Amino acid sequence: MKEAVVIFGKTARPGEVKTRLCPPLQAEEAALLYDAFARDVFELVARYRDEEEASGNRRVKVVLAWDGEESDRLAVFATRELGFEFVGQDGGDLGARLRRIANWCRQKGAESMMILGTDSPTLSMEHLQTARLWLERCDVVFGPAFDGGYYLIGLGESRAELPLPEEVVFDGIEWSTREVMEQSWRIARRQGLLCELLGYWYDIDTFEDLKRARFHLFEYLASREPLVGQHTRSILRSQSLTGLGDEE
Repeated sequence: MKEAVVIFGKTARPGEVKTRLCPPLQAEEAALLYDAFARDVFELVARYRDEEEASGNRRVKVVLAWDGEESDRLAVFATRELGFEFVGQDGGDLGARLRRIANWCRQKGAESMMILGTDSPTLSMEHLQTARLWLERCDVVFGPAFDGGYYLIGLGESRAELPLPEEVVFDGIEWSTREVMEQSWRIARRQGLLCELLGYWYDIDTFEDLKRARFHLFEYLASREPLVGQHTRSILRSQSLTGLGDEE
């Protein structure tokens, strides 16, 4: 393994995922959307892996870091249909889990890695390809989100005079706040790590985010990036989700 792409996700249980969409959505509707978001991210990463390996650029290992059982429907889709490797997240706060999975990837031979979640189903191949190019020159690459967090973090190769990025960049962060991106950047820079930013993008956490994403999917991406967000677009087209039906 030369490069790892890690997706953090969890079981789509009603009442435990996308809770900030409720209300107006029902818990079952939010879980249905989470399922679609995750499938879109899974398929994007699978396409990235396949294109990179087909071009001979590098070997890419995709890892599903899962909060739940390997027998979960989404986990089965990722591992059996798309060929991802399953690793449990285990306990601790988000920083501890991120560091643990990053260390596991290093032990398996990853020279660099990208980590992303399942909240941004409208990400495109360009986001991943650009992050990979920056990792050839930088220690840490952030994909900043408009909510103050980040939708992607890339960790570069080790340099003898500096700590591994994952050993410092996940410590001392006030997770789930608007300070995550800024704090992460400052910590990395204080350690002498060379950092770069991708373009800002959005997660879908709130109902307002969902409405903006619907416009983006149907009015822009449908013709320009038809492979992006297909599962999310299908759910939004086929389901009369609470609070959205009167805006069609």
